[in-house]
Order: sequence, then structure tokens, then C-alpha cells
Amino acid sequence: MVAGARGEVRPLYVIEHWQIAEPDAGRQHLISQGYDVRVIEPWKGETLPELSGEEAGVMIMGGPQMITEATKDNHPFLLDELRFIEGAMGKDIPLVGVCLGSQMIAAAMNAKVSYRDDGAMAMGFYGIDAKPAGKALGLNDNMMVLNGNSQTWELPSGAELLATAHDDNPHSNQAFSVGKTLALQFHPEVTRPILTQWQTEFGAYIGRPGTQTKEQQDSGFETYDAKLKDWYRRTLDKWFVNHAHLAT
Repeated sequence: MVAGARGEVRPLYVIEHWQIAEPDAGRQHLISQGYDVRVIEPWKGETLPELSGEEAGVMIMGGPQMITEATKDNHPFLLDELRFIEGAMGKDIPLVGVCLGSQMIAAAMNAKVSYRDDGAMAMGFYGIDAKPAGKALGLNDNMMVLNGNSQTWELPSGAELLATAHDDNPHSNQAFSVGKTLALQFHPEVTRPILTQWQTEFGAYIGRPGTQTKEQQDSGFETYDAKLKDWYRRTLDKWFVNHAHLAT
């Protein structure tokens, strides 16, 4: 539990972009650790909070929207979220972005976010190559991570690349950090019910170049998920505690 200077528990905001089957593994873990997790859903019309700079953290989660297609008439809430991200980074609040969240952080840093020219996308478990800074965060070359994305980012100026993907993944860049901001292209938060929801709601994508079959995804989850979840929980603990403005 992270408390403020007067002992109050500080909020940790989780920004969601779709109706997930259940709270994801990261949110469940943070709640179990005593964080005051407050879920905000701008896609439903909810208002983003004003940030004071004393928050325990912010998480920007994934979703079916594309930041490259956001306009004042199409998903305008994403444009508000870009300003929200800029505010969180400017106030030095610990920030984690997952998939769409990582792409929005990259876009807020003026990096390119795009589809592949050939239309390939990732859906399934893929290997990573951890960079030195990624290894310091616990990533390693033996990890398999869950991807579900058709867009990715170029490394923003000033950011440190943490991991890239093996050649079977259409999107090479997988994680970066800058200051108190961590951006993950992959999905360590997905539980088995959420993966089943993916396979139902987004099942039409299976079969596109780069994707794995449902059977491969199921096998990958059974084989690799426990290790991925263990890394994610430990990383959230480190990120939000080590980077928090602890009371003096």
C-alpha cells in the first residue's frame, strides 16, 4: 500500500478501453496488494481525473481502438487520453501502458505508430529477445509473451528499448521505458477468460498472416502463462513501489 504524506492511500488509475470478461491479472494483483485501484472508462463517457502528481500510478490498458484513427469524430476520448498521458509523464507519475496503452505513450512522445504494410498482425505467444535494460527488469530470452495487436510503435526519441520479438512475430518492438514510464506491446495481463473472450470477439483475425491458431494459443497459454504472470506481478510491484513518491 502506498500512502501520501498525511497517511492517505493514493489512487492508482487504470484506464480501460473495452468490456473485459473479468478484471485482468494486473488489476487483481494491485488490489490484492492494497492499492486504491480506480478504473476509468473514457470509452463509456467517463471523465479522466485531474492528476495532482501524488498518485500511486497510472495504467493505460489495451483495447480494440487504434490511436492512429482517433479524431474529434472517431474515438475522441483517445485524444483526451494523449493529453492525460502527457500530464502523467510531466508530473513524473509512475505509468505503465499495455498494447494500445504502449502505442498511445509512443504517440504522445511523437513516435510513429502504424500497421504493417502487408497487413500482418500478432495473435498468440511469441519469443522475445531481451535487451540489457530489459534483463535488468527481469525479462529474458527464454520468455514467451502473449501478443494481440495489428499496430506497433517505433522507439520514441529518448526511450530505452527493453525487448524485441523473434522473426515469427510481425511486430519487432515489444517494450520500452523512459523515466517512470514503462510501455509493453505484449499482454501479460490476460487471464484465461479474457483469452477466451479474445478468441470469440476477435476470432475473425485468426488466420491472418502472423497469427497463431486457437489451438496454438491455448497450448501457449497453458505452457507459458504462469511464468509471464509471475514476471508481470513482480514488475508491477517494483514499478509502482520503487517509483512512487514515498512519504517523508
